[in-house]
Amino acid sequence: MNENNLEYLKKTLDGLGFGSKLNDVLENAIRREMPAFSLGISSERRPLDTKDINATRTDHLAFTINFNRSKESDMYFLNNYDVTLRKANNPVAVSQTFDLARDHRITALQAHKLLSGLALEKEVPLRPRDENQQQGKQPEKMSVWFKLNLDVTDAYGNHPLRTFRPEYGYDVASALGKYPIKGLDTPEKMQQAINTLKNGNYLHADLLIGKKNLPVSIVANPQMKTIDIFDKNRTEVRDETIFPERTAKEKADASQAVATSTNLKAGQQKEPLPWEQAPEQQQAPKRSR
Repeated sequence: MNENNLEYLKKTLDGLGFGSKLNDVLENAIRREMPAFSLGISSERRPLDTKDINATRTDHLAFTINFNRSKESDMYFLNNYDVTLRKANNPVAVSQTFDLARDHRITALQAHKLLSGLALEKEVPLRPRDENQQQGKQPEKMSVWFKLNLDVTDAYGNHPLRTFRPEYGYDVASALGKYPIKGLDTPEKMQQAINTLKNGNYLHADLLIGKKNLPVSIVANPQMKTIDIFDKNRTEVRDETIFPERTAKEKADASQAVATSTNLKAGQQKEPLPWEQAPEQQQAPKRSR
């Protein structure tokens, strides 16, 4: 058995958030020299939208971690893992296969967030331009937003994992600044709120609507370059509710535009057709000689 390979796989499991619970069964499977095997582990987690850290753990996550042995050596590789999320308030389970290389090593916690419909940002290494660069040199990284499209599945039963690179132009700080959210009046508090959303968490705050404070939960929406806001009943709070005066002005402007267009059309005189002309304007028919 390749001891270095075993230790590397143990560290990989720990780095993905699975801890050391699988170490013994992992070692046993490798000692048996199985060409491929899968290990299972499950966990109960509290819903991500709750503010209570002592809330009941009603989100059930089941992981199946897949290993394969190299055909050329005694080394094993952890290529991907399958995960299924079952929520107490939703009879439909959500499943996904995360490929470690393709999906940039999504962790177990990040998988929970993505399968719950949240977006998150993480640093991913850039591919080196020079394939002959020195080994051991740390690759450059960039921050990328990730979000699963839970509305559709591909030919393999997976949900497309959408990525939004920096050039896409999503600025979560700018998105937050467009709304009257209380408690973000210092650079430190604003940065805390930004970090909360970038980590794929709910931001719990008060939203000022008129003269009233509405407790809300906020999540990042990189695709639309904005944030989504929900009330305590998990109902989305839309812009027309947050900015009623703006909505009223937009409606008034739209009505004025329609009225102006109608008046312009009514004021345009069309050239009358021959049978619409007054008798004195109608030309007498020519007589033939």
